Amino acid sequence: MDEQNSAFPALSTLHLYLREITASDADRLHSVWTDPLVIEHLVLEPFTDPRQTVDMISLLQLLRSSGEGVRWAITLLEDDLALGTCGFHNWKKEHAKAEMGYELDSRMWRKGIMSEAVSAALGYGFGTMGLNRVEAFVTVGNERSLGFLEKIGFSLEGTLRQYEFARGRYQDQWILSLLKKEWERRR
Repeated sequence: MDEQNSAFPALSTLHLYLREITASDADRLHSVWTDPLVIEHLVLEPFTDPRQTVDMISLLQLLRSSGEGVRWAITLLEDDLALGTCGFHNWKKEHAKAEMGYELDSRMWRKGIMSEAVSAALGYGFGTMGLNRVEAFVTVGNERSLGFLEKIGFSLEGTLRQYEFARGRYQDQWILSLLKKEWERRR
């Protein structure tokens, strides 16, 4: 199957619908991507203009058509409002690995939404995408994200010193991974 030319792979869970990110999500995602709590540890410069959100949506939409990954808008089943996003980028097919990224409206934290969304995405990644390894990079100090990833089965592999230059300084990143066999054992 030609993944890039097929219909967008929407995913449903018990409470969520993960669908393609569209331009109509710009207002909602701009509020997420400018929330100080959400962006505190991101390596992106904080957005100051709604056009930056539109540009980011375009970039995330290109992941799939370019074969570099897939990113979903996270919505509740009962409505179509984007609460955040999750998915894969930097997909290296020859190595069966990709990086995972995610963010969620801070008002929706600690409700199990991200665990449910990321679990659905991981099922798709290890299944349809044929991944063997999923990596996640977390800015050192982001204990909330580190704890979340460890809770869903990722293992901390180490610290990449001064790995990213963001917000005017070099930042250390924790690298975590989850292997397909580990994912299968937890299911």
